[in-house]
Amino acid sequence: MCKKEKYIIEECRHCGNKTKLDIVGEYTQCSDEYADMDWQQNWLLLKCCVCNEISLGYKYCGQDTAYFKNNEVVYAEEYTHCFPVETYNGFHVPDNIHNAFLAALKAKYNDNMVCILALRRTIEMICKDQNETKGNLKTKIKSLAKKNVFPSTIYNASDILRILGNKSAHGDDVEYDNNTVNEMIKFTQIIIEYVYVIPYRIDRIKKRLQIK
Repeated sequence: MCKKEKYIIEECRHCGNKTKLDIVGEYTQCSDEYADMDWQQNWLLLKCCVCNEISLGYKYCGQDTAYFKNNEVVYAEEYTHCFPVETYNGFHVPDNIHNAFLAALKAKYNDNMVCILALRRTIEMICKDQNETKGNLKTKIKSLAKKNVFPSTIYNASDILRILGNKSAHGDDVEYDNNTVNEMIKFTQIIIEYVYVIPYRIDRIKKRLQIK
């Protein structure tokens, strides 16, 4: 179902350039005959033509990504980047929030403190997108928790990001190691997926299975 190319055009998470990533290795997984639906996932080992660093990602397509065009079935491909930074694919996420998160990922390779600040900014933008514009970030996060937009786990993750971001912004004498920054990136990814991606996927499968 998925087209096989010798390269893809995507952002390299090493150098931050959107460029040609040569496919230097590939492994294909497919649904079996007993699966509820047909799907195909191509794992791609990629080499950036700018910085020559290696990345890992995959292309997915299946019956759940199919749509009709000119009376023919087209299988849309969804690309997900897995390494060096495991992240979301960006589908059905507001552009400004998607771009803010990508900016934070790029910052990680230059300055951990700047990355934390950028992640805090992403959380602030999510609050604004959810119509929370009054008060400081702590107030906004609490308000979303009361509305259950942020359940307790998401609230706690958001508050940690807020606290670390505040320390970075105020010039406190702190340093964050790569493990801490990677955890904060994962927290932000989970928050984005909970607020935007999971509701879309739930709605899509309910429509496909005709569940009301």
